[in-house]
Amino acid sequence: MEYYRDDHQNLLIRLLKSRGSDLLMQMYDADKIRRNQVGDNVTFIRNQNINFSNICYTGCKFCSFAAHEGSSHAYRLNQLELEEQTAEANNNNVTEICSTAGLDPKSNLETYINVLQTFKKFAPSVHVHAFSPYEIYYLAEKEDQDFEYILKTLKNNGLMTLCGTAAEILDPEVRDILCPGKLTSDLWIEIIKIAHGLGINSTATMMYGHIDQVHNLAKHLQIIRGIQEETKGFTEFIPLPFIHNNTYIYKTGLARAGSTGMEDMAVYSTSRLYLGEFIPNLQSSWVKTGMKFASLALSAGVNDLGGTLFEEKITRFAGGNHGTYMAESEFIRFIHDANRTAIRRDTLYNPIEVFPVDDYKVWIDL
Repeated sequence: MEYYRDDHQNLLIRLLKSRGSDLLMQMYDADKIRRNQVGDNVTFIRNQNINFSNICYTGCKFCSFAAHEGSSHAYRLNQLELEEQTAEANNNNVTEICSTAGLDPKSNLETYINVLQTFKKFAPSVHVHAFSPYEIYYLAEKEDQDFEYILKTLKNNGLMTLCGTAAEILDPEVRDILCPGKLTSDLWIEIIKIAHGLGINSTATMMYGHIDQVHNLAKHLQIIRGIQEETKGFTEFIPLPFIHNNTYIYKTGLARAGSTGMEDMAVYSTSRLYLGEFIPNLQSSWVKTGMKFASLALSAGVNDLGGTLFEEKITRFAGGNHGTYMAESEFIRFIHDANRTAIRRDTLYNPIEVFPVDDYKVWIDL
């Protein structure tokens, strides 16, 4: 497999298996490296999710967000609803709209262009962080065009950065079972590299805690690092613990009930130790774990806590328990309690507003 090295694999397996006092020492080392790489600032972003359709027939076994047309939780935003949600995001003073969707049979390139143009019209100054590599693949197949044409067209109509989702686990050993109808690891890599080459940066993700084992995670991390060494296009790395409750793969006994806290800390610290030199920003997702645990991960190499979201459906449909909105004041409270400076950032990690810990007070969102 591209980017795979045996010596890295053995090191990563050892780090990912670390538990007990060894894990505590590993977290300490990751925290020290984090301080050297990015300092004592902890970032977050004021953003809003707009998922314009959840209609999808791919059949990923871990997904409870997707729905078939006519099912009880299926939806497709009409133009007025899309405009209203975009205007709401603008009124919420967000700096980023994050948008993905199911592979809706009624969607095509024109649909996606319209979504982008609606964002630009009703939230003209907001950064558009949108669409997964799988959506790019879907549009290319539907329009009989290559990936570069689709990405250029979307960029010309307002796409600014790409969501690095749909990665799940990039080891085919897991991917062929977890999401057999989805684009292959090689295609995900190809699309991401083309996007980076066009100046479209992206996030990088890894969903773990289902049918994966540590050697699968190790291969995934090697792929992400290999791409970053080549393109420098990833803005952050986001480990995503599997939310199991409502998923087919858990209900049928194929997957375990998500990761443990120890496993999460091993993943965060390993990610900092292995990726930090190449991808300095490591995010802990409060949507997946809750803010208490997400902020604890600040002691394991994490330096970013994600976004306010205002609305989040994918984790909630899977049975997640941690809500759909986190106030800016809560980010600041948890970050200050970790004795770190809170910084509200933009999508590319440029600071917008700094909240020094010495100036701590009760922050109230306007």
